[in-house]
Amino acid sequence: MNDTDIKEIWEKALVYIRKNINSKVSYNIHISPTEAVSCDDEYFIISVPFTINRNIITFRFQNLIETALEMVTGKKLILDIIVKEEEEMFKKTFPENNDEFLKEEKKMSDLSNSIKYEMSPKYTFDNFIVGSSNEFASAAAKTVSESPGHIYNPLFIYGNSGLGKTHLLHAIANKTKELHPEMNIIYITGEKFTSEFIKSIRTNKMQEFTENYRTPDVLLVDDVQFIESKEATQEEFFHTFNELFMNNRQIVLTSDRKPSDLTTLTDRLRTRFSQGLIIDISIPTYETRVAILQNKALEYGVNVSDDVLDYIADNVRSNVRELEGVLKSVISKSQFKEIPLTVDFVKETIGTITVTDKVKVTPQKIIEKTAFYYNITENDIMGKIKTKDIAVPRQVAMYLCRRMLGMSDTSIGKEFGKDRSTVSSNIDRIEQALKNGSSVESEINYIIKDIGSR
Repeated sequence: MNDTDIKEIWEKALVYIRKNINSKVSYNIHISPTEAVSCDDEYFIISVPFTINRNIITFRFQNLIETALEMVTGKKLILDIIVKEEEEMFKKTFPENNDEFLKEEKKMSDLSNSIKYEMSPKYTFDNFIVGSSNEFASAAAKTVSESPGHIYNPLFIYGNSGLGKTHLLHAIANKTKELHPEMNIIYITGEKFTSEFIKSIRTNKMQEFTENYRTPDVLLVDDVQFIESKEATQEEFFHTFNELFMNNRQIVLTSDRKPSDLTTLTDRLRTRFSQGLIIDISIPTYETRVAILQNKALEYGVNVSDDVLDYIADNVRSNVRELEGVLKSVISKSQFKEIPLTVDFVKETIGTITVTDKVKVTPQKIIEKTAFYYNITENDIMGKIKTKDIAVPRQVAMYLCRRMLGMSDTSIGKEFGKDRSTVSSNIDRIEQALKNGSSVESEINYIIKDIGSR
């Protein structure tokens, strides 16, 4: 595509953006100075004068711009932004008239059987922050990418939304592609697998569908719980799973629940999902949340004080996605309003953002629900009695404070009147019991559901 065509696309997109943007000031300051640089089948690249322009556009207007580009071109293009001084480097990297270059790149991509569908190169193991809530899942994912089909097959990762399951799937794909470029890798969501299956029936292309999904070296399925209650889709996925597994092809699945809790899934699929390694990802601890925020601030190129990061980490506990969203929001608003990013500013801003789940979970609520389940008093849990009927509920309550709230051992100790080493020891006992298949797992699951109810 020549420069004239690229500029024409951008000018038409700007008309749509100008009509639909809420702030005309933001348009004049951040979007008006942009210039179209390049376009291919996947990316539309623009340049901006300063880093702050890039940050504001990324934080606030990327979805709007990508919608405008889709309306103009009829394609779902990903917006990429480079700062003006980087443009010369870009032009040196790519030929001025890069139509033939892009065609050649596409040919090479097709020939290499690279990753299919909606994979993102920005999600890697290098930028996945590891903590106690996800270290086992991260280690298993790395092992799978190094030796697909031979260890941990299938790998089943489960946990609530926004905790990093999708990031790990992308990281597996990107690392596997790096180490094994000859491999055919498919990433797909359970919802898209279902819709493609239905479409193949409607268009009489079942053979094509079957050949596509039963031949990859690595199949990554995100949110596999979506195929629950869909009998025909489950039947097809069962045969797909068997074909890949019998040929030592790697299968990685993510879900919001472990296999045994997918109650409307067929027994034979539950059995197959359970025959490999099953790992959960829980809410990140306070320390991990701070590390995630530090990493994101560096990625955004913004200097954020430790006090601000600590405040956000202490008040946004539900999941990683929400944590990053709040950081983006406060940075964007402080830059737009030209107000220093202080703790007081964040307090005021967070007040307008939903940072907790519908049901407020607190250490007190965890203690209350745990005591109720085990038919003891809250004073028993907080006390010093060490008999098993009291000690186990106390250990469970401490474990849930870490798992559900991401509290540090020191913070839990302050709540329970215990020292840090005692808390660590108690939580270790529960984690070991869970690894050994103890009945305490079903007890914990019941308490979690009770805590989540009103």
